[in-house]
Amino acid sequence: MSPASPPETTSFPFPTQVVYDGTADRLRVTVDVDPLPADDVTVRAGARRLRIAVDRDNGVVKRTITPLPPGLVFGDDREAVYNNGVLTVSLETHAPPVAGDDR
Repeated sequence: MSPASPPETTSFPFPTQVVYDGTADRLRVTVDVDPLPADDVTVRAGARRLRIAVDRDNGVVKRTITPLPPGLVFGDDREAVYNNGVLTVSLETHAPPVAGDDR
């Protein structure tokens, strides 16, 4: 496993761990948002990026993460779990389909 993107400590104040596991083709992101409830956390994943938004008293803070290594996209196997103030997001990664490939 290897780190996938650098920390953004000034703009996103929550401890975040981003790990890409190439052997499993997965990106795992863990964010400690304690003591905020799950209702204050929004997760959105597109083909090329993951966005986590946290609603705080003084506004919304966001973190956007792209899959690494370059050239990968997120697949359909996605899971987000919030447990005791910790959000864990797991996303399948794979190479994008080639134009004209019917597989």
